[in-house]
Amino acid sequence: MLNKTIDQNQIYIDVAKLHIDCIKTGFLPSLGIKFLALLYRSIDESNFSTLIVKYKDYQLIGFVSGTDGTSNLYKTMLYHPFNFILALFPAIFSFKNIKNIFEIFKHMSGIKRNNYPKAELLTICVHQDYRREGVAIDLYKKLLNFFKSKSITEFVIIVGQTLKANSFYTSQGAKLADVLQVHTNINSNLYTQKI
Repeated sequence: MLNKTIDQNQIYIDVAKLHIDCIKTGFLPSLGIKFLALLYRSIDESNFSTLIVKYKDYQLIGFVSGTDGTSNLYKTMLYHPFNFILALFPAIFSFKNIKNIFEIFKHMSGIKRNNYPKAELLTICVHQDYRREGVAIDLYKKLLNFFKSKSITEFVIIVGQTLKANSFYTSQGAKLADVLQVHTNINSNLYTQKI
């Protein structure tokens, strides 16, 4: 669903930059633009996930990504081994980053996470100049359509407890199902959304 008038590699960079601008305190932004651009490229290229972008006058104003959960997204990044090594290289010199990477993998295979649907909204971001204009709602509906096309009737959203995004998800009908820790001492809400 990419805008074909914009170079695809530029789209992945734009998405990575917007992710960093919107989610400054998250772990993934600490891995840098190259890592995030490769992550979103992998999401876009995989048949089990989607990247939906919205541009206005050649400026990225929002995006949403999701996965049906049938395969490991991080493994798909290995389809681009040279880019993966370059993107991850700075992170391997940080004990904190390595710890966070292992915590993500532990969470993905954890018993608590496996009690819920595999399909998941991964990220939704809207440029600060375009918030409260219905962009997030439009992107959310498009993600629901992606899940419907895969015959998925429910998906999860995991979001830090302190983030404003919690109110957006509840306004869209998501129900708080659990509290878990992806990273040590940081609580996240797990919502389920029926389609």
